[in-house]
Amino acid sequence: MIQTKPYDFMIKYTPQRDWIEGHGILLAFALFFGGIAGGLYLTSLYFDSLVGMFIAWLLAMATGITDMAHLTKPKRFWRIMFKPQTSWISRGFILIWLFLGSTAIQLALSQWAPGGAETFFKVVSGILAFGVAIYSGFVVSFVGGIKIWNSAIIPILFVVAGLTGGLAVLLIVVPDGVYLGMAIYNIMLIALVVYAVFLAIYLWVSTYESKAARDSVTRILQGNIAPAFWLGVIALGIVIPIIILLASNATAALVITAICAIIGGVALRYVILKAGVYSPLLPSE
Repeated sequence: MIQTKPYDFMIKYTPQRDWIEGHGILLAFALFFGGIAGGLYLTSLYFDSLVGMFIAWLLAMATGITDMAHLTKPKRFWRIMFKPQTSWISRGFILIWLFLGSTAIQLALSQWAPGGAETFFKVVSGILAFGVAIYSGFVVSFVGGIKIWNSAIIPILFVVAGLTGGLAVLLIVVPDGVYLGMAIYNIMLIALVVYAVFLAIYLWVSTYESKAARDSVTRILQGNIAPAFWLGVIALGIVIPIIILLASNATAALVITAICAIIGGVALRYVILKAGVYSPLLPSE
């Protein structure tokens, strides 16, 4: 174990710990749940899957619960909602609860009273779902002190990752149907490629942002975070799902694809949070 000296923050790039170590790991899961909840609802809306919408609702609930569990004093969670003018955490918390309420009404209408009101709430829930999917990216990208997080690409990357995770879930929950199944299958392949492209662009651009961001990228590609990145994000999250989708559309294969994509989604958030470093107060160059 590497010993950290009290003065290291003055001369070295110091990893942040509050958002990833101890109960801080809950934040990685909250970011994942939010992204996949929004992505799953949007893809379920496109394919008209009530089962997918309901699972998205459950995942959004898990986002809110995980966010509250991450707080030092969870009983005061209600205070989060009173800073929407300055805080993306506050905006996200409000979006989650609005989405939960709107989607609950929409699901009830879809089940027992389909029609105009149902369509209205589908539109509202779809807009809120996009907000739920993207807000976690803004929470991270607005942290100016950690350069690899302070990127305009992160919100887009998190949305694409959420859509990819949502499609993965739909692969195993949508009722059998040749046309519908193949449509999800084909869009999932495209989403995985787009996801890989945005991830590559994000890392490439980050190397030019600052020395601190470049140090973080080095930690991701070659340092102590590299196993989680190459095995979790790249292998399980992108490469293996693409290979399986190209090789087989059997139910067991689709289940494995979904599991791999979900693990990859969690790993992405973990890697980005873990890679965050503070710049030294006394730079050596």
